[in-house]
Amino acid sequence: RFPGRPRQVTTRVSAPTASRRSGGMAAAVEIPVAAERAPELAKESVVEGEALLEVVGGGERGGIIVRESRGTTSRELEQRLSTGSVIKAIEREAGRVHFELVSGAGPSSGWVSAQAAGKPLLAPTEKAAAVASDVDAQKARAKALSIYGKRLAEAREANAQSFPGFNRTAFPLWNAEGAHPGVPERVARAQLQRDLGREEADGPEIEEDGADSDGETMTLCVHCRLPLGQIAYAAGDDKGSTALLHGECKAERLLGEMRRQEAERLEREAELKRARREEFDIGWKPTAIPANAAAASKLKCGFEPRGLCCLILRGDHVQVAPTLEPAGGINLEYLSIALQVRRREGTEPLFSLDPVEDGLRPKDPEGAMQMKRFEPEWLAGTSVGEVMFQADYHLKELSMGECEQPIVGMKSVSDHSDADDCKEEWSGREWFVVRKAEMNLSEDQVLIPFLKMGVEAREQVLGRNGLEDAPVTRPNHPLVRYAEAFTHNFDIIAERKSVVCQLREVAKASIVAKFLLEAGVGLEDSWFSLGAQVAGCCLEVPQLWNDRCFSQIRMEDGEVVTAEKARDARVHGVYGGVDFGIDRFR
Repeated sequence: RFPGRPRQVTTRVSAPTASRRSGGMAAAVEIPVAAERAPELAKESVVEGEALLEVVGGGERGGIIVRESRGTTSRELEQRLSTGSVIKAIEREAGRVHFELVSGAGPSSGWVSAQAAGKPLLAPTEKAAAVASDVDAQKARAKALSIYGKRLAEAREANAQSFPGFNRTAFPLWNAEGAHPGVPERVARAQLQRDLGREEADGPEIEEDGADSDGETMTLCVHCRLPLGQIAYAAGDDKGSTALLHGECKAERLLGEMRRQEAERLEREAELKRARREEFDIGWKPTAIPANAAAASKLKCGFEPRGLCCLILRGDHVQVAPTLEPAGGINLEYLSIALQVRRREGTEPLFSLDPVEDGLRPKDPEGAMQMKRFEPEWLAGTSVGEVMFQADYHLKELSMGECEQPIVGMKSVSDHSDADDCKEEWSGREWFVVRKAEMNLSEDQVLIPFLKMGVEAREQVLGRNGLEDAPVTRPNHPLVRYAEAFTHNFDIIAERKSVVCQLREVAKASIVAKFLLEAGVGLEDSWFSLGAQVAGCCLEVPQLWNDRCFSQIRMEDGEVVTAEKARDARVHGVYGGVDFGIDRFR
């Protein structure tokens, strides 16, 4: 068809050859290509690039439908081809495309429609061209790696000495017997233990010697392995030990030993506190929250509540109804106990945790006890009394730093004292209070109590009758600063601490009880007998303590001058309770 001889187009490609005599030199390979064939190759490349398509439809439905075969009635695959995926078109017929997935989410292969309802589902885009370029680059890298691997294999078979990378004798293997003939076994073992970060072997440490560049023998520090100077310290108290240390190394070892002893002390105290918490039932349990189902059945409400309950004012009486609004929710058992306290005593529930011993400094902090004081006394053992005690005790734990603070960056009382370098002893009390109380009525006559709670603190002094509130408490007192921070974040803390949230519910119930009795709302006798009392309530609990120790090592000119360890002699006492103060609101 073509007269004459076809014109040749020569392409030069530099690549490693398979020559066995050349030492890895590259050769040029000439590939003759017919000139008439060159446009066809270019055309095939363009067709292959256009075969990569991007899914542009199906954005609202999570992708386009993929079927098992060419027909539109064939089985539909479970997974759709996501919008934005790139596919390679293998076959096209009557608006249907047989594809392979290149990138994106969807089936690895299948049949899709090129368009639907006149809208294109597939289209060649710049993204498809970029993916095609990446695929070509990956193929090129794989081909180059294959050629290079063959070249190395042939060269290794031909003459391994021409390729130092395959000469395994260039780097001699390590010989355990002849590696360090001059190092004693005990020294090598000690070095290995030190490098691995392990403890020293049992038994006395032995003095180690080394040699300088002149060959003179010198004594080495067993800790840092450096030569000793004019001042050296014994490595341990063992009389059989001849090892010596630098002053700095001795101080580092002493400090590590003090830290270990402090960690052991804290672990012993934590174990003792855990045992006492279990013995005296200290610690709030959400399972102790009374449910409304039992109380609603006693009131004969006509329904079984499965969540919150609210009170609806119907003339001169109230009706219990279910609700989904937390603002109007009331715990019926808390309300019943608050009604009993208000009708019998004419006041609100009150709790305090008082020291058994008089004075600022207890004789035995770890064995000192505190007394639970309830007003009225019959609150002991009730659900309201338990909430008030557990909330107050947890407040003391947070204040003294026994627990992690509920707010990031919030400091404990001990942290404030250390930051201020407060050297004097002090004692104080902090208690929960209600700062604002209101009773609102919604359009559908639902009673909605509103309140703002907080924590107040006062410094205490030793008076004639024991600890009494000081006439003036400085505003920067550590206890006052902690109470202000707690009050500022009270609502957030109530969301994160269940016992604080339940104390707020008790305060809400006290506000509602005060309103119902003062407004003359008619209540049946069953309203005053919903709460159950638990027998055997212990009125004494261990006093919480938190000892802080310090360790100090002072050095001068490389010598250890002092190494002391002692407990902080300052004593800070924190007491308090729950005193809502709702009676001051009218």
